[in-house]
Amino acid sequence: MKAFIEGNSIYLRAIETSDVSARYLAWMNDEEVTRGLASGAFPSNMANLSSYVEQIINSKSAVMFAICDQSTDLHIGNIKLDNFDWINRTCELGLLLGDRNYWGKGIGTEVVRLCLNYAFNQLNFRKVVLAVYANNPAAIKLYKKIGFQHEGTLRSQILYKGDYIDKHYMGIFSHEVQ
Repeated sequence: MKAFIEGNSIYLRAIETSDVSARYLAWMNDEEVTRGLASGAFPSNMANLSSYVEQIINSKSAVMFAICDQSTDLHIGNIKLDNFDWINRTCELGLLLGDRNYWGKGIGTEVVRLCLNYAFNQLNFRKVVLAVYANNPAAIKLYKKIGFQHEGTLRSQILYKGDYIDKHYMGIFSHEVQ
């Protein structure tokens, strides 16, 4: 597959239905990988994962990239922009770094910066927002490092392992990216 956006250690390319594999499905059923995702509450199967990816591919208000290792071309996760609001020029970011071997290596920072550059400079959005759960401190740290600002909290909003946790909303404007 051809890279759409190139980084130092990864590249982003269009997600394809062929990316829906046993490996991708395993990420979606891995409790550690999905603990910060709404989709982690229910088990995934190949049919619903394929349907989801096809829906994103055909959407006029979303774009999803496969995150691939520059040296091996291995698909290691996805990043998406969705909920496009063309009037107010905003969208929402979502990140799934599925392959745990790439955690803690700065990949998330690189991927988010590349995607923000695309959102601000190619799609001409003025603001990107996201939601992150309180049980995902690594993601919160990542987003703050990049320049996302806390915009609000829904207290005790998400049920996780029998306890309710906070759901935080964060946002960033192009001039805030660090």
